[in-house]
Amino acid sequence: MDRDKGTELYDESSAVSKSAKAELDRQAFHLKTLYDVSKDIFGTVDCDAILKNFLLMITGNFGVIEGFILTQDVSSKEITHFVSVGFKDDERTLLSQGGTQLLKDWNRKETVLEGHTLEGLRVLPQTVASVLPFRVDETCTGLLGLGSKIVQEPYSNDDNNLLITLVNNLVISLTNARSFEDIKRLNQDLQEKNVQLEKALDGLDHHVYHLKTLYDVSKDIFGSVDFKTILKNFLLMTMGNFGVTEGFILTQDMPSAEITHFESLGCKETGLKALRKGAQKLLLHGHDGGLFENGAMLESPRELPSSVACALPFTVGSECLGLLAVGSKLVAEPYNEDDKELLVTLVNNLVISLTNARSFEDIKRLNQDLQEKNVQLEKALTELQAAMRKVELLESIKANLSKFVPTAVTRMIERSPTSDILDAKERDVSILFLDIEGYTKLSERLGVAELNDIIEKYFSVFMEAIYANNGDVNETAGDGLMVLFPSEDKTTNALNAVRAALTIREKANTINQEDGAFSETLVINMGINSGQALLGAAKFDSLTGSRWTYTARGMVTNLAARIGDLATGGEVLLSQSTAGRVKDHFSLRCLGKASLKNVSKEMEIFSV
Repeated sequence: MDRDKGTELYDESSAVSKSAKAELDRQAFHLKTLYDVSKDIFGTVDCDAILKNFLLMITGNFGVIEGFILTQDVSSKEITHFVSVGFKDDERTLLSQGGTQLLKDWNRKETVLEGHTLEGLRVLPQTVASVLPFRVDETCTGLLGLGSKIVQEPYSNDDNNLLITLVNNLVISLTNARSFEDIKRLNQDLQEKNVQLEKALDGLDHHVYHLKTLYDVSKDIFGSVDFKTILKNFLLMTMGNFGVTEGFILTQDMPSAEITHFESLGCKETGLKALRKGAQKLLLHGHDGGLFENGAMLESPRELPSSVACALPFTVGSECLGLLAVGSKLVAEPYNEDDKELLVTLVNNLVISLTNARSFEDIKRLNQDLQEKNVQLEKALTELQAAMRKVELLESIKANLSKFVPTAVTRMIERSPTSDILDAKERDVSILFLDIEGYTKLSERLGVAELNDIIEKYFSVFMEAIYANNGDVNETAGDGLMVLFPSEDKTTNALNAVRAALTIREKANTINQEDGAFSETLVINMGINSGQALLGAAKFDSLTGSRWTYTARGMVTNLAARIGDLATGGEVLLSQSTAGRVKDHFSLRCLGKASLKNVSKEMEIFSV
């Protein structure tokens, strides 16, 4: 007996050992597969090569002769890469189309990528035994598909887990490859920008010098509002920055042709008269020839002495001409295009400064006028404040009265305060009657405050639905509303009424389902009728005075109220006229003919 027991223990130990060995072999196979595949896909940064190597390693390690892998652009839904082994040409087309459809369905169902394998899909050929969708990033998704194993064994949970791990490594490799491509592209852009930067740096020193010159000159000329001081400082700074020993600047009154200001530096006293005369002649010819409009700089103008290398005419306002003239540079270099551009910019700033100086004089004169008018303004302001107080009072009265006036009436009065638009006229309208079911019993069970809170909560939501659909509450009662939907188009007013009713029903159900909102829930019944009614203002006289109301009168209104009385259990009932207008837009159910109170003929009623 002891020998048998020992044999039994030995057999059990041997079985456990074999099971452990099989488990170790399986884990070793999985680790080797993971290593081999990862080594291949992380050894390259080309997406095509990564996908091809990955598919070959996967099919080889799992003993599969058919497989495919593809990637798809999320926004365009176009396949960006497709690799397959073992499939025929016609099957490749089915794989592409089926893979695209599968990814679309997978995205629509918002299935989480990691850890989900899909088997037995109808959109792919039957030879595909297992597929695994994956996401590379927000712009790219992919799909791996494998056929059956050669050993005719199904894919186990361990196989699926290994596939998920391998695909996760593939995603990392593809992400790295895409990042590498981005880096290459960015590097190319950087090289191009470096070339541009070098060109920009070459001219930077020159521009810095020009900017400093512009700053220094502008600081001096904008620091004063005296015409003579501005011209003198400008000439001094310009000549200093350009390295010039001779120069002059002048202004001339256009109507009289007289020189109003003249400043010179380095010019001989004996030659000043010739400078003035030549400048006047140049300004006359330049103005007639359009030089001032073009901002042209003249090199060695013949009207001036040969010592003048360049001259630049300008205008200040509509009645003042000017001329800047400078001699040659001390460095014996000609004025280049950059110098000319800087001179034009400096003169433009000078013009602004001179314009400001002239404006300052105008401002001083205007300031005196303003002081006189301030006295008049203070008097007018006092009168205006008194008028504003009256307006505020009227606006306050208007705001309070508008709470009791239908919105449609308010809009019509504001649009045409003095017209007769409120006169009753026959118009097509859809009318909705809303009623709270069991209101009387509800009033008996609830206190006044709680009942008021419930009514305000529900009716506030109803108002939003009514105004959103161009309706207007015409009358209110404790438990109901009368709502008008006027429109020039018959179908439109009926559609607005039905949409408002359906929204009210939906909102009421939402409030009813709120936990702990109220101790009681409401059932809202509604009836709608459409047709011609007398729409407008009605006046009622009595001993206590006159009262006006804006409403719709006639049989259309009466029938709408009677149809609303028929509704129970939250129904929305329609007359035949309303149903005929909206039947192509809503699903309606005919309830047959019904007798209405004080109506001689039975009417066909519809439910929506």
